[in-house]
Amino acid sequence: MLNLDCWSRIGIIKLMDEVERVESPAEGGINGIQGTSFSSSNVTDTITTGMDERIELPCDNLDDVEHSDKDGGFRTPTKKASVPKVGMLFDDVESVQEFYMNYAHDIGFSVRIGQQKLDDNGVVQWKRFLCTRQGYRKQQTTAPVDPTKKNKKAQNTRETRCGCEAYMYFKRNSEGKYKIGALHEDHNHELVTPSKQHLLRSKRFVSEKAKTTLFNCHKASIGTSQAYILLHVGAGGFEYVGCTKKDLQNYYSDFRNKIKDADAQMFIDQFGRLKEVDPGFFFEYEVNDGRLVRVFWADTTSRKNYSHFGDVVSFDSTYSTNQYDMKFAPFTGVNHHMQSVFFGAAFIADEKIESYVWLFQTFLRAIGEKHPKLIITDEDASMRAAIASVLPSTMHRLCMWHIMKKFPEKIGPHLLQDEEFWKRVNLCVWGSETTEEFESRWLALLSDYNLGNNDWLEGRYRIRESWIPAYFKDIWLGGILRTTSRSESANSFFNRFIGRKLALIEFWLRFDTALQCQRQEELIHDNTTLHTNPTLLTTWEIEKHGSYVFTHEVFEKFQEEVLAAREYCDIQSTTELEDRKIVTMTDNYRRIREVICFSTEQIYKCSCMLFESIGIPCRHIIRMFRGARLNEIPQHYITKRWMKNCKRNHAFDSDGNLLVEKATSSMAASMRRKMSSTQNKFEDIFRRAKTSEEGIDVLIQNLESLSLLFDPSTQTRQQEQENFIGCSIPNDVQVHPPNDTRAKGKCKRILGHADKNKRQKDSGSRKCTICKDVGHDRRNCPKKESGADTHES
Repeated sequence: MLNLDCWSRIGIIKLMDEVERVESPAEGGINGIQGTSFSSSNVTDTITTGMDERIELPCDNLDDVEHSDKDGGFRTPTKKASVPKVGMLFDDVESVQEFYMNYAHDIGFSVRIGQQKLDDNGVVQWKRFLCTRQGYRKQQTTAPVDPTKKNKKAQNTRETRCGCEAYMYFKRNSEGKYKIGALHEDHNHELVTPSKQHLLRSKRFVSEKAKTTLFNCHKASIGTSQAYILLHVGAGGFEYVGCTKKDLQNYYSDFRNKIKDADAQMFIDQFGRLKEVDPGFFFEYEVNDGRLVRVFWADTTSRKNYSHFGDVVSFDSTYSTNQYDMKFAPFTGVNHHMQSVFFGAAFIADEKIESYVWLFQTFLRAIGEKHPKLIITDEDASMRAAIASVLPSTMHRLCMWHIMKKFPEKIGPHLLQDEEFWKRVNLCVWGSETTEEFESRWLALLSDYNLGNNDWLEGRYRIRESWIPAYFKDIWLGGILRTTSRSESANSFFNRFIGRKLALIEFWLRFDTALQCQRQEELIHDNTTLHTNPTLLTTWEIEKHGSYVFTHEVFEKFQEEVLAAREYCDIQSTTELEDRKIVTMTDNYRRIREVICFSTEQIYKCSCMLFESIGIPCRHIIRMFRGARLNEIPQHYITKRWMKNCKRNHAFDSDGNLLVEKATSSMAASMRRKMSSTQNKFEDIFRRAKTSEEGIDVLIQNLESLSLLFDPSTQTRQQEQENFIGCSIPNDVQVHPPNDTRAKGKCKRILGHADKNKRQKDSGSRKCTICKDVGHDRRNCPKKESGADTHES
C-alpha cells in the first residue's frame, strides 16, 4: 500500500533538487563540504550484524589481495574484508545470507545452500551455507560414452565439485536472533580473481531491467543474444549486467517450456480477449482431435482497410513457422500511399483443397462477403481449385515475383552470369506491351540460348496468360504488379517475425509489434500528405490540382507523367469521326500511341492502358488535357483509392454494424503516457546524477527512500511471464498444438528452387548424376541427351 504521508514528505521534487545541488559543487568542495577527500584507502564497511554488534572493517583494493596457502589449501585472502566470525549475531535469515553472499563474492567463491532445520511453524532453527565446490557428485552407473557418436551433452559435462570443506553454520538462539555457530574458511581450490567475480553463480541473477529488456526485445523480433549485448552496452560492461548470456537464455527457455503444452490454447484465448475489448475483431478456428489445424484472424483496422483497398488482394502461403510447420498465409493489399497493407492472416496445418476452401470462406465472412476483383497468388493446384470454387467472380493471376525468383535455378549454370541474357529476359517479361511482342521475344530467347527443351520454361509459357502483364493490361491491378519491390518488401516484413523457431504465442507478440510499425508508417505518410505540399515542376495548373487530390506517393507518379507529357509527347495525326476523335502521338519510348477522345463526355482512352491498370492518367491523356485547356483533372480520372481523403467513409461488417477501432490494450492511454513521462524524467535525473560519484550516492539514497513507499514485488516467475504475453497460462488445455512439433528445421520462407544454390553452398557442392560436375543437376545438365525425361518440380 502506498504511504501518502511519506510520499508528501519525500517527493520527486526533492530528489531532483538534491541531484541539481550535487551537479553544482561549491567552491573548494562538493555540496558545500570543505576539504573532504574520498579514496579507496580510507573507506570503511559497516556491518550491522544485529542490535548487539557493529563491526567496522577497512576495504582495500581487491587487486592487491594475496592468497595464503595453509596445509595445501586455499585460505581466506589476507585482505581485511567483512569476514564472518563465530558469535556474530543477525536479526533474520535473510541478513545472514546477504552477509555471507557478499563475503563470498569479495573473497572469490560461490555459495550453495546446504542443510537446514525448520520447526513446526516453518521457522529456520539452523542452516548451513556451503562452498559450491563442496562434496562430490554421485557416480552414475551408465554405459560409457561412445566417442564415435555425437553426444555433445554427455561429452561437454564438466565436474564442478572437488570436496571443498568451507562452510558457515548458524542457529537461532532463545531471543530469536541468528548466531554464527561454526565456520570453516579454508578452500582446497583456487579462488576467483576480481576480474571474474561477476561470473560467480551465487551472485548472478536476472534483474528486473534484464527481464524487461529481454521481453521487449523479443516483442521487437530481437533475439536473446542481441538483447544481452544491449544490456552490456547500457550497463557499461558485462560485469555490471548481473547475469551471463546463458542465464538470460535459460530464463527465456523456462518461459518457452512453461507455455509448450498450452501454446495453442493461449493463442486462441488471446484472440478471445481481443474480441472482448474490440467487438470488431474477427477470428475463427478449427480443431481435429483436440489439436489446432486452422485459424484465421482479422482485427477491426484490417477489415476497415479491406473496405477501402480490397479491390486487389495478394495471398501468399509460402511462409512456414518452424515449430509446428504450419503454413502462415497472409492477405495483403496496397493502400493509398502505395504501401503494403494487411487484411488478415491464417495458419493452416496442410495445403489441401479443403483447407484453402475453409480459409477463403472464412476470409469472406470477415470482410462482409465482398469479393475482391483480383487475387494474386503463387503457383499451387489446391489453391487454384479453392479460388475457382469460393471466388468464381474474382480474377486470378500468379505472382511474377515468385516465378522470376525460380529462373536462375531453372535455366542452368552457364547462363547465371550472362548479363545480356537477363537483360533480354526482363525486356521480354516486363517490357512487352502486346502479346505478339512477348511471344516473338520469348521464342527468340529460347532459340538463341538453346532452351527449347527446358520443361520448366515450356510450362511457364503454357500458363503465360496468368502471369505475363501483356496479357492483362486492361485489368485493374492497383499497382500491385508494377515492380518486384513490393513483393520483396512484403517478404522482408513478414520474415521479421516468422524466421525463428517460434511458438504460436511468441509469433503473435512479434506479429502484433510489426503490424503496429506498419500502421505507424501509414500514419506518418498521412500526416505528411495532409500537412505538407509537394514541389511543383511545371506551371501547368493540372499538376497543381493533382497535388491537391492525390497522396504524395501517387502524385510523384502523376508528376512523372506530366513531365513526360510536356517533354516527349508530340501529336502526329488527328482523325475526326462522328462521335469521337482518334489522336496518334509519339513519346520517349518511340512508340505510336492512339488516344480515343469522346468529346461529349471528356473521356479519353489510350492504347498504353496505364489508367486502366494503375488508375493514374498516362502522359498521353495528360497531353490531351493540356490541349483541351483543362486546369483540373476530370473527375473520371481521379481514382478514389489514391486520394488523400479516401478513408473518410465509414466501414460496416456483413451485419451492418459500424466498424470502430478500439484500443486492445488493457492499460489506459493516460497510464501509458504517465509511465513514459516518468521514465523520461528518471533518465534525465540519472543523466545529471552520473556526472559525479557523489551525485550517484544522492540518487541512491533518495531512491531507497522512495522504495519504502511501495510494497516489495511478490510476483512469481509465471506471473512475470503472463504479464509479458498479456494473458494467463491455463491449467485446463482444450486446444493443443499440432502434432508435428519440431525443434529444428527450416526457417523464414519455405525454401524454393531459387534457394537451392544457398543450401548447396552451405552443405557442400552437389554433383550432377550425369556429368558428375557441380552447379546443376540432371534436369538441366548441358550434356543431357536430347529426349531424356525431365520432371517439373
